[in-house]
Amino acid sequence: MGRLLLLCLLYEFLSTPGGKLLVKLALRKWSDSVVRDPLRDETYFKTYLESENDSIDEFKDLLKVIIAERGIEDDGVQSGFISLNTYHFNKLNAMYSGGVPLENIRDFISEVIDSMENAWNGVHYLQMLWLLSIGIMLEIDDSDFVRLEKLIRTYELKDALIDFLLSSRGLSSNESNCPLLHKDPYQHLFNLIYLDDQKQQIQKLQEYLEFHWYDGHEDTGWHDSHHHWDAIYTGYWSYESGAVAKIFGLDDSSLKDLPYYPYEMVHYKE
Repeated sequence: MGRLLLLCLLYEFLSTPGGKLLVKLALRKWSDSVVRDPLRDETYFKTYLESENDSIDEFKDLLKVIIAERGIEDDGVQSGFISLNTYHFNKLNAMYSGGVPLENIRDFISEVIDSMENAWNGVHYLQMLWLLSIGIMLEIDDSDFVRLEKLIRTYELKDALIDFLLSSRGLSSNESNCPLLHKDPYQHLFNLIYLDDQKQQIQKLQEYLEFHWYDGHEDTGWHDSHHHWDAIYTGYWSYESGAVAKIFGLDDSSLKDLPYYPYEMVHYKE
């Protein structure tokens, strides 16, 4: 009888606004703890992230010593900054793949930007594309967006897709005169920007993800990395697809289980 009464009281509580909020928060926390990339398990990503954290700490300590001895302009220091930046991006991608809570990923972005300010020179297009896209989905502070925009202007990265992402935060004109620097595969994504019908936009986005995104990156170092014997895989995610969907407010429910689509990140705070 006591157990039945307890269950009734619990049911009544969960039916209240406070109870519903508690359930929602619990489900969100559970969702954020589940591995998002099915190509590796929780143990893999946990071990990988521990290794990247150790590497980041070691490189930071080493760079402090070298800077003190040789100065920040030393070639070895600059090479160290580039390596450290790579570790940061590996960690960022693996955090999402491994199911790290979105708030933790959001908190890490400022540190990634710190690293980019020491290492990025306009060459690594994907790094900027990914960070802008993640920043849009996770609604990072304007101050961090301005830091990215400053890097883009400093190194004169002129690209229509980058400008479109910046314009969503008021940092660039809506009408870019720049070409697409990498038409394969991004032209297939960029085409949907000019469509007025959201169903057509979703269809184009699905086609981009299914037929163009992965093959369009076969010249990258991470392509097919899931086949590698060493633990170098961090996950495959088309962050720019999620950013475009969020900017247009698309009903992306049909894309939820589609490979490469960062659905949870698109729906941050929902």
